[in-house]
Amino acid sequence: MPDEPLTLSMLGGLEADASGLPISEAEREKLLTQMREAVATKGFSAFDISERLLSFVGQAVRKPVAGVMGEVWRQRQELREIAEKKKDKKDVEGAIELYDHSISCALHPSVELHADGVKVGTMTFDFKANMRLQGVQLVMKNAWITAIKAGKLTSTVTLEYEKIPLMPPCKRTIDMKKSIVLPGGGIRLGREETPPARLEKQN
Repeated sequence: MPDEPLTLSMLGGLEADASGLPISEAEREKLLTQMREAVATKGFSAFDISERLLSFVGQAVRKPVAGVMGEVWRQRQELREIAEKKKDKKDVEGAIELYDHSISCALHPSVELHADGVKVGTMTFDFKANMRLQGVQLVMKNAWITAIKAGKLTSTVTLEYEKIPLMPPCKRTIDMKKSIVLPGGGIRLGREETPPARLEKQN
């Protein structure tokens, strides 16, 4: 298992130090060039803040992929009901395989530009991640997803400024079992507030 959660920023290749999935050096230079051109439209051509902007965007989209999936899966009633704890309070465990499905996520990080302490403009970036999940096998207990046993995630990430692409679409194929860390002991789908893993440690 990886030491840290897989994030949307990693899928976009924007975390060179942490992800092991960075874009190439040539692609990064092109991205920085596009950043400089975008900054020039705001009258800041004399200042090279492209590295700082890239760092800002990378941090702004460091959203765990497991969290994005959880937000979507919580809306699926059949998942919540499959492993909801019974009225007699007995634990319910099970495994489920999901049909191939897609998840999309859009984030719009915005940064203010200042000169001599005066705001001179705002730059808003459009980050989009389209993820296709195939052969996903989930382990569930008491309406919590406690593990991902199998699955392939194919992603396409784009980054734009004022509808102008800042980099080519970044495509990844990820082994979900090896790469997805579930936050806080699992993904909560139902009413049970305490992850099963934590309950087991307390007993």
